[in-house]
Amino acid sequence: MPDSAPASRSQISSEMEALRSRIAELESQLAQSQKLLAIGSLAGGVAHDFNNLLTAILGYVSLLKEEHGLAPQVIEALDVIENAADRASHLTGQLLGFARKGHPKREKIDIHHTLAEVQALLKHTIDKGIKLESEFASKSPHIMGDPSQLFQVFLNLALNARDAMPEGGVLRLSTTDNAGFVKVTVSDSGAGIPDHLRERIFEPFFTTKGPEKGTGMGLTVVQTIVRACGGRIELRQDNEPGTRFDILLPAAVDRTIVLPEAVAAAPARGKGSVLVVDDEEFVRQVAARMLKTLGYHAICLGSATEAVEYYKRRARDIDLVIVDLIMPDLSGKAVFEQLRYENPHVRVIITSGYSQDPGVDALIDSGAKAFLQKPYRLAQLSQTLAGAMKT
Repeated sequence: MPDSAPASRSQISSEMEALRSRIAELESQLAQSQKLLAIGSLAGGVAHDFNNLLTAILGYVSLLKEEHGLAPQVIEALDVIENAADRASHLTGQLLGFARKGHPKREKIDIHHTLAEVQALLKHTIDKGIKLESEFASKSPHIMGDPSQLFQVFLNLALNARDAMPEGGVLRLSTTDNAGFVKVTVSDSGAGIPDHLRERIFEPFFTTKGPEKGTGMGLTVVQTIVRACGGRIELRQDNEPGTRFDILLPAAVDRTIVLPEAVAAAPARGKGSVLVVDDEEFVRQVAARMLKTLGYHAICLGSATEAVEYYKRRARDIDLVIVDLIMPDLSGKAVFEQLRYENPHVRVIITSGYSQDPGVDALIDSGAKAFLQKPYRLAQLSQTLAGAMKT
C-alpha cells in the first residue's frame, strides 16, 4: 500500500508530460494552418489582380490581331505575347486553386497533355543530375477533372521525388490503362520511404522535411484532389528501391477532350449599348475598345454605386450590363440585385478575376445571363455577348 502513492504520482507525471507534448503538437498544427490560410488569402488576391492585368494584355493582343496588313514580325511578336500571357493565366489558375478562390472544374481533359506541361516545367526547375523519363502508354488518357488541380497533383509528387534525390537519380512519369481507370505513375530512384512512416504520409502536417522546408500538407492536398476526381492514390509496398506513387483516375466515357488552350471562334459582331462596371481603369479601357470593335456602344464606369444610379436614369438606353463581381463600394451581387429591382428583365454578365464558384452559379440561377472569366479575349467577349443578347 505505501508503494502505490509514488507509482500513482509517477503515472500522473507521465500523463501530464504526454498531454503537454500533445498540446505543443496541436499548437504547431494550428500555427501551420493559420500560416496556410494567410498564404492562401495572399495567393488568391495576387491571382485576382494578375488576371485583371492579363485582361488588358490579352484584350489588346486580340484587338491588334484583328488589324489587317500586319508585318510578319509583328504577328510573331503578338503570338509570343499571347502564349506567354496564356501561361501566366494558367499559373494564376493554380494559385486560385491553392487559395480555394474558385469552384473546381469538371471537364474532359487529356492527362498526357497535363503531364507534358509538368514535364516541361520540371526541365527548368530540377537539378541537371536528375534524369527525366516518361512513357505515356495509355490509349484512352481522357479523364474528368480540374486541369489546374491535377497539374498541382503531379507537380507536387514530382518535386517530392526531386527532393528525395539530392545526389541525382531518375524521375519517371508514365501512364497505362487499368480496368476503366487511367493509371499515372510517378516514381524515383531515391532512398524511399521507411516502412514505419508509410502509414503516416497522408496525415495533415506530417513531414520528414525540416521546419523551413515544408508544411506537411502536400500529400494531403494531393489525396484530396484525387479523391474529388473519383480516384485513388497508392504507395507501392514492395522492396524495390526508390518511391513510386500510382494515381488511378476514372477514364472519361468518351474521348472528346477540351484543351486549356482551346482556340476560340471568330469574333461575332453585334449592336446595342453596353454598360461596363469595373473599378480597374485599364480593364474598362480595353473593354471599351473591344466593344467598339464588335459594333457595340460602350459606357464604362468605375463606381458600382454610380453605375446603379446611371442605370436608374437611363435603363431604356442600356441593352446589357457587364459588372465585376468584386467592387470596393458595392459587390457585383448587390449591383445585379438592384438592377433587377429596377428592371426584372435586365441582361447582366458577371465577370471576375476569380474563377466561377457556387455564388456565381446562384446569380445565374437568379437571372444573370453568363459568367465571363478574366482574362478574356475579343472572341470570348463577343460570344458571351451574343449569347446574352439572344435572351
